[in-house]
Amino acid sequence: MIEIMKSERISKIKEIVSISMREDGWTPMSTIGSKLKAHGIDIKDDGFGKLKPFFESLSEYFVIGIDEQSSLPLVKCCDMASTTSISNTKKNSNCYKKEMMHLTQWANINQKSAIETLKNMALPERWTYNVEDENYPSPILAKYLKWTFVKLMKEDKILYSNDYASFNTGLVDKFYKPIYAVFDKNKFNKQPWHFIDFCVAGSSTVAARKLTDNFSHLPERASYIQNYDDVIYDTSLPVDVNWEHIILENIDRMPTELLRQVCFGSFDVLDPSQINDNDKARYYDELRNVLESNPMRLSVISSMMGMAVETAKHRVAWNYKTAIPVYYPTDDSVHLILPLALNINEPEEISIALVMTKTPSGRYRAVTIFTLDMAYSNARLVTKPSSDWLIAESINSL
Repeated sequence: MIEIMKSERISKIKEIVSISMREDGWTPMSTIGSKLKAHGIDIKDDGFGKLKPFFESLSEYFVIGIDEQSSLPLVKCCDMASTTSISNTKKNSNCYKKEMMHLTQWANINQKSAIETLKNMALPERWTYNVEDENYPSPILAKYLKWTFVKLMKEDKILYSNDYASFNTGLVDKFYKPIYAVFDKNKFNKQPWHFIDFCVAGSSTVAARKLTDNFSHLPERASYIQNYDDVIYDTSLPVDVNWEHIILENIDRMPTELLRQVCFGSFDVLDPSQINDNDKARYYDELRNVLESNPMRLSVISSMMGMAVETAKHRVAWNYKTAIPVYYPTDDSVHLILPLALNINEPEEISIALVMTKTPSGRYRAVTIFTLDMAYSNARLVTKPSSDWLIAESINSL
């Protein structure tokens, strides 16, 4: 029983680390301290005051690194890739462990260059938010590729033949032909595969020839929607929300202005972009304690969010496209998101998105909240959002 509990705990920690992972495969420790605590994992129970020694004690499962720019500690799950050769088969569940694996762990790939190539090849769409960051170009596409690969891995839709591998990106070119990623066996790095290029079948590129020469059946795209009734919001169903849990667990996603209003005079609520990464865990713990110490503050936020949900339901009744399907990697399923307007001074401004799931009993349950950039990225995995409130160029990404 103890071993089972330990295994479940390690799996939960791995999940939290993976969900917060950057595109280079590393997760800043400063971003996960509060998330661990919110999920009932308190490192103090294990005798640790800081995250670095805690993860060092779990060296069997995690690797520690240092950010070259900030000198802050990083962590990632141990490489789960298998170097076993896979021959001419579509599915082989024994070749890769079923833990979450990311593209940069699986293949040697220059992410920045690959994303630029994919953007230029795919049917044009906006892949950046309101403000473009030259150090992190096309963030929507980067997250799309990251989580599409995770989903394909879970669905066993990565194809292997001889010394080649390929997957369907889910994107199309200007002629609506599917774009595939093609890889060959990696001979020099620890990842088992090496990225060759993106291609469409039938073109004259090296990658296209490798694709059609080695795969009789081309890779399928990721599948998200199993039942279309699940992605149409039913406004007649009741909604269950544990607001206290939602607010405290996701305090770092709550609108800054709303927190300032309820904490006025008792806590200096800062703009998240102005907080040093090394101080974020401590800052959010203090903010969480301020809210917990005065139930009235939580009650005010809960009431405002409850009213925002009712407004969102009216909006769905007016336009069913208001409720948008999103893929949620944590439980590998598709949920619906509703827009919540929480700015008293700007009543039409959407602050965050509430993630909803339909229960077997025929009710809706709130799962979590997303910032708008998270909402767009997760929605884009399913399809390009067609909405009057979730618009890439209107989103300010933190």
